[in-house]
This record gives sequence, C-alpha cells and structure tokens, in this order.
Amino acid sequence: MNKYTPAFIFLLICFVFILFNLNCAPNIKEVPIARVPTKITSFPLEDYKGELHKYKDNFDSFIFPRDSKKLTQYCVFHFEWEDIKAVYGKDENGQWGYSYIVSKNKKSWK
Repeated sequence: MNKYTPAFIFLLICFVFILFNLNCAPNIKEVPIARVPTKITSFPLEDYKGELHKYKDNFDSFIFPRDSKKLTQYCVFHFEWEDIKAVYGKDENGQWGYSYIVSKNKKSWK
C-alpha cells in the first residue's frame, strides 16, 4: 500500500459525497439586485414661503447653516446664487424646528 493511498481514498469519498449532494438544495431563481447610487448630488429645499429650491453640491461634506448663519449655494431651479439662512422657531402648527429663509445673493449678477 502506497503512503498516499489513504489520502486518495479520503478525497475520492469526499468527491462522491459532493456529487450525491449537489442537487439537494432547492432550485431558487436568482433575482437581480438593483443597485441604488448612494452618493447624493442634489438636495431640494422648501423655504418658509413654501417655495421650492434645488441645490447641487457634494452632500457628503455639506452642512446646513444653523443659528442665523448664511450659506451661499447655486439654485438649479432659479439659475442664480442664493443665501440660505436657518432660523429656529415655531411653525404654524406650534411645533419647534428650523425654517429656512432663502434670499437672492447680493453679488448675483442677475
């Protein structure tokens, strides 16, 4: 008996076991997974008047202003630079939260 015979017999038994159990699992059709892009490139914003604005930027590092600080962004809907100012207060329902005041930037050339 060769020294490799026990290893060969073991591998042969494993191969036969795999062949017999190959079709034991149920046949499930694979449904393709839809990939959704995770990088956000634009953000809609509704100001306190109810007017809708849309800004494009790198929103992974984007921070909205707080406590009456201004942030200048280019509005895709109005095609001009606008200042965004967040003010904390009560809304018409009496709930506290941020409302955004959007005004045209004074250096905008339009």
